Amino acid sequence: MTAAEHGTGELQRRLLGGYQLIQTLIGIRLRAVDDPASRRHLTWLSDVAAAMDLLSRRLTADGPLDFVGYLEDVAAFWTRACEGRPVRVDVRGQAALLPDTHLLPLAIVTHELIANACRHAFPSGRAGSIAVAFSRAVGGVSLVVRDSGVGAAAIEPGEGLSLVSGLVDHLGGTMSIETAPGAGVGVRIRLPLDPSTAH
Repeated sequence: MTAAEHGTGELQRRLLGGYQLIQTLIGIRLRAVDDPASRRHLTWLSDVAAAMDLLSRRLTADGPLDFVGYLEDVAAFWTRACEGRPVRVDVRGQAALLPDTHLLPLAIVTHELIANACRHAFPSGRAGSIAVAFSRAVGGVSLVVRDSGVGAAAIEPGEGLSLVSGLVDHLGGTMSIETAPGAGVGVRIRLPLDPSTAH
């Protein structure tokens, strides 16, 4: 291992420790906060830190990042978070190289959509599933997150979907939502990719 590689590895380890510390600090603050709005904001910050932590773990590997592998990590994260509830998280994906500019925004988008489904789609112990599909599309990539939950009743006009929509717009993509009462929610995202910027 060269000195440069050792230095890069040490920096990556410090970053991972930093993300974990942020999650710990937020968790401590959450225990002392009763205000619903403050709890919602802190929980969102914890979710973003978790997404960055999971993505950074994949970035420590040599070569291009395997985004499907990241999605599997996210599915495992939320499966653990839903432990004790009859909610299943499944991932299906095609390998696709993403430009560095897209990695973190798309990681946060995916984490946010799964978090919304886990927290709102299955009230009162309702059983169900969350399916994540990532694939190459003409001129770009497609991400679909679909749940089998309560449908339209689970969609809240809060920060979650506004954040997702803003990040999709930032990347020049499109987003559509399909839902009906009792029929789950499906969010479909298409992102254009410039082949010259893919890593």
